[in-house]
Amino acid sequence: MHLLVLASVHFFIDVFASMLPAILPAIQAEFSFSLSKSGLVMAVMYLTCNGVQPLMGHLRANKRKPLFLHLGLIFGSVICLLGVLPRGAGAFGGMLLLAMVSGFGIAIVHPEGLRGVHRLRKIKPAVSTAVFMAGGFLGYASSGAISAFLVSRFGLPGLYPLMLCPVVGIVLVLFLRVRLAVERTVYYEAAVQDCKSQLPFRPILVMAVPAAVSTTIIASLLPTALNELGFELTYGGLSATMFGLGGAVGSFVWAHIAHKKGELKCSVAALFLVIPFLVVYLVFINSRMAIWILFGAGFCAISAYILMITLARRAAGLTLGQRMGFMVGGTWALAYLVFIPLLRVAEHFGSDVILKFSPLGYLLSGAFGLYVILKSNSFAKGKQLKSGQ
Repeated sequence: MHLLVLASVHFFIDVFASMLPAILPAIQAEFSFSLSKSGLVMAVMYLTCNGVQPLMGHLRANKRKPLFLHLGLIFGSVICLLGVLPRGAGAFGGMLLLAMVSGFGIAIVHPEGLRGVHRLRKIKPAVSTAVFMAGGFLGYASSGAISAFLVSRFGLPGLYPLMLCPVVGIVLVLFLRVRLAVERTVYYEAAVQDCKSQLPFRPILVMAVPAAVSTTIIASLLPTALNELGFELTYGGLSATMFGLGGAVGSFVWAHIAHKKGELKCSVAALFLVIPFLVVYLVFINSRMAIWILFGAGFCAISAYILMITLARRAAGLTLGQRMGFMVGGTWALAYLVFIPLLRVAEHFGSDVILKFSPLGYLLSGAFGLYVILKSNSFAKGKQLKSGQ
């Protein structure tokens, strides 16, 4: 039940985190913003969210009560207040403020949520991580369809009812008395032997970044690209939903395979498999039937990332909260630093042009993953030598 509640909290917070890309065309029309200007609001939100997460992983490392889960749910929901902004000169500044507050709320939920999952020692790490992350990606997936439908039907004020989600999440966490894992000296001494066969954290982080850039491009620009191609707002939201649903389903399937074959090998396989799905989708992007191919792309792309989070949970280096902060936040902060300059390119040449380069990130991550596999034995030997000294 604790795992399901934590997955539900992840679902709620990622609904807020992923609604902006789906309604970006509506924001442009409502406030007369250019793509780069409205895209900057989205980028500021995600940079705040993902840039703060590594810092949050360091705070409250020895606290068991999930205070940040409560505060994060409340702050994260303020992005639903876009409808109250004035239509004029002050709209952009107000929107940036909402984006930063919401981004901060989203940031403080993720590391603590993963610490809560890590406390569930009776559930296999690959399974518990998959369930938690699937909750988030279901939130991400459904947010595209839900927010696009609400805004298309009722305008930006249609987002207001979503602010009830934090109430549900907070009540569930308090009712079940969810607590977090902590890292004390006694845990380190007991875990040294377990960590000898694990990878260092740094190569896992490096492996995750190029794929995160490509996923950011797809998640952020796909609804806008489809709108530019003449599709309605709801179709763009549904396309984002299909990509996320593929990831939610794939996380369970790949977790089962990874339990037998290993997370590293499966994450590399998933990274390479996403490439043909994306290439075929981009060839047939003008066809409505191509939306089904997005399910396969998400099935592999998002699952690879979840498997890398599982690897990071047991990696050597930094504390658990810091590792989770960097994996769930730092990777995406770096991805958005790359993404911001691409907004200008998309504005001049079209969002679909940027989408065509998205398979490249998965190729780079997969290639580096192969390098990590080849070097993993030397990593393990290095740790054994260091421990012996």
